[in-house]
Amino acid sequence: MISIDILQNSTRDIHFNALFLLGLILFAGTAGGKILQKLKIPQVVGYIIAGVLLGRSGLNVINKDIIETLVPFNYFALGLIGFMIGGELKKEVFRRYGRHFIIILLAEGLAAFIIVFVLVGVFGSIFFGGGPFYWALGLLLGAIASATAPAATTDVLWEYKARGPLTTTVLGIVALDDGLALILFALAASIVPGMLGQHSSLFSAIFKPVYEIGVGIFIGVIFGLMLTKILRKYAEKDKILLFSLCSILFALGSALLMKIDMLLAAMTMAVVLVNREPRLSKEVFKVVSGFAAPFYILFFVLVGAQFDLHATSLIAVFIAIIYILGRTAGKMTGAHLGAKVSKAPASVIKYLPYCLFSQAGVAIGLSILAAQIFPGAMGSSIIVIVTLTTFVVQLLGPPCVKYAVIKAGEAGLDITEEDVLRKTTVGQIIDKNPPYVYENIQLKDVLITFSQSTYHTFPVVDQEKRLKGVITLESIRQSFSHTEMGSLVLAHDIMEPAITRKISPNSSLLEAEEVIDKYSVDYLPIVNENTVLLGFIEKGAIDKFVSSKLIEAEEKVASMER
Repeated sequence: MISIDILQNSTRDIHFNALFLLGLILFAGTAGGKILQKLKIPQVVGYIIAGVLLGRSGLNVINKDIIETLVPFNYFALGLIGFMIGGELKKEVFRRYGRHFIIILLAEGLAAFIIVFVLVGVFGSIFFGGGPFYWALGLLLGAIASATAPAATTDVLWEYKARGPLTTTVLGIVALDDGLALILFALAASIVPGMLGQHSSLFSAIFKPVYEIGVGIFIGVIFGLMLTKILRKYAEKDKILLFSLCSILFALGSALLMKIDMLLAAMTMAVVLVNREPRLSKEVFKVVSGFAAPFYILFFVLVGAQFDLHATSLIAVFIAIIYILGRTAGKMTGAHLGAKVSKAPASVIKYLPYCLFSQAGVAIGLSILAAQIFPGAMGSSIIVIVTLTTFVVQLLGPPCVKYAVIKAGEAGLDITEEDVLRKTTVGQIIDKNPPYVYENIQLKDVLITFSQSTYHTFPVVDQEKRLKGVITLESIRQSFSHTEMGSLVLAHDIMEPAITRKISPNSSLLEAEEVIDKYSVDYLPIVNENTVLLGFIEKGAIDKFVSSKLIEAEEKVASMER
């Protein structure tokens, strides 16, 4: 077992064991994700379960000290998540969905706040006595319940390539939820002291959320403008990644220094970038997304590792159950009513209630803040309850998001050319009965075959249909210099060598296109182990198929948004 004590033995041991531990976390998370993915469960659940097994409730390989040591990685992962979410918030999205966002946000956030507050206050007072304490606890937990974690939710949306009005609405809501949660928590924190017979400050309740949101937006705007200006001068991929990561780190560090919400700063920076440079930002988000995967895995493994089963009491479990039920009811009811009142698309009204269960970074952060403001029983109770409920909803939330986007028909619509090539096999689009010519036929017969087909390249075969070569338009053009020889010129005389690289019908189109690009040709013959021709494919056919799939996805998304 790796422990902090071992890590502290020597400088050399620290480096070796820290690297080994990071490798173990990434390996366990990836393995857990893949195992659950095979079971049709979102991979983020596998990351969290791997964390539980390695963490404080399992083997304790990732103990409390290690979790605290790796906090900067958590911050960075949250920043990357916020940055990617902000990239979805384009001007046209706000013009189309802005009204839906605001109404749904207020409905689901306030409903969760009120229901959790009432349920914890009522049941806590009835079963455990001490009315004011549980009403105050309910008020703080209600404010925390309004937050929705973007990390697990967006991970599922990206995993299943979701796109459409439901996906857009979910991304908008989870992006804006932070601000509402901060406001509600600040108001609750100002009221609670009065409920407990202590002094409270209305000024603090108003100033704190305004300060956090305002400064967070300001930091995001400043670094977003700086990044935009820099990337206009340096458009190489390596420079894009370098400057983007530097800007994210600067924004996160500034937010941490000012003690404000880092997620909001990162999201604002991306919003500025995507709206000022729509074309360039596509490349930015592509390279950042490719870099971010290990940090996402690390983040979710640490979420699971933080869960400590030994720290929970029966009272905490009871309140946690009430919290989960109340929060779930509030989120679902509020999301449904908000979507209906705002006249959102039918898929949003029907399936949005399943997409807002997850909670993580913001909720945990607010619970820690509550423990600092209200030390003692109140603060410790909030940390235990929020940690326990975070673990539960992080496991339940992703499968619900998956269910929603699949039922809404939005899974698989956010596809790229590479996605289509990777998921399609050669056998799905090859011509299994292509026009071909025998190697011993005359030139005039070759010309007749060409004139009767739209193909630009023809396979040449022997009597057993074994591939011998190909005839291209260039071969035909050059053959006209031999026309005076008439019937003496055969197909064998003008054919070119065929590609010898074997591609089976079960290979992906991505592999086929790589071979086509490698040999600088626009065709690919498909043969068996005896070189017998099984089929033929031209690059034009691949391009046409990919374009049709991309257009089909675009048309489906457009039909959903009408």
